[in-house]
Amino acid sequence: MPKESVWEKMQINDILVIDTIRRYSSETIYFKDKDSKFIWNNFEHARQLGVETPDELIGKTDFDFFPPEFAEKARAAEIEIMETGVPHLNILEELPLDEDNINYYYASKYPLYDKSGQIIGTWGISRNVTEQKRLEKELEFSVHKMERLARVDDLSGLYNRRYFYETLEKYASLYEKRKDGSTFALLVIDVDDMTHINDQYGQPNGDLVLKSVAEFCVANVRTEDTCFRTGGDEFAIVLLDIDKITAVGMAKKLVEQITGEPILLNGKREKITISAGLAVFDAGEPDLSDLLSRAERKLNKSKREGKNKVSF
Repeated sequence: MPKESVWEKMQINDILVIDTIRRYSSETIYFKDKDSKFIWNNFEHARQLGVETPDELIGKTDFDFFPPEFAEKARAAEIEIMETGVPHLNILEELPLDEDNINYYYASKYPLYDKSGQIIGTWGISRNVTEQKRLEKELEFSVHKMERLARVDDLSGLYNRRYFYETLEKYASLYEKRKDGSTFALLVIDVDDMTHINDQYGQPNGDLVLKSVAEFCVANVRTEDTCFRTGGDEFAIVLLDIDKITAVGMAKKLVEQITGEPILLNGKREKITISAGLAVFDAGEPDLSDLLSRAERKLNKSKREGKNKVSF
């Protein structure tokens, strides 16, 4: 008498096979009728929905366990599957638990057929990937943090010198191609008498001055403009889509505001001033270094003429 194959034994003991899947599968498995009511669930699905046994789910729907928006989306997907016979595979589902926590699942839904080949409902399987998504988000955050650290100056919180040159090159290339005559301006800034401040009040207070100047820069530009710390006491601002008159006005306002608000250093209010040079990008310039050179020459002019001013 021939031996039974493994598959034949499984068919003979199909009840045991199904019960094993029902009890020990780590993925949720469920079957639904045409009204999206549960007709069979495994234990993992019962645990997910907070009930003791799968039998407690029979006759219930997603609306009994999930937020309305989630349940409505699931119902719409199941109606489409029953109408078309086309499964939905590996769909990422987000299940909000509260304001701060979300569970994530990769879910696949299929049409459920009877013996005659008629669709009588749907069935599905899903895998909890919340921990995977959490790790992905942590990795993404770490990558963004590393990218930011590579671009940002630790002391001032502004973008650093490296990113300053990247930004200038990007905008020079962009505005060179424009035909509407729009341009951008470069404002370079140097804190006056920084050596005296460090000698008189010490390095920590010197750092406080630099932080304050950085804050003034950010407070006096538009959202489309970008501020940089390019050296020890050197700063730069790139002003986009601006004409020279408007740029000069913004630069003068910055100089006046810094002068008008002394900084408390070792209990003494010290007047801080800056010198600045402004240059407007010309698409006809052969090299970006010409823009930098013009701005630096204007800055040196401000220094020579008594500081605390902007030259343009």
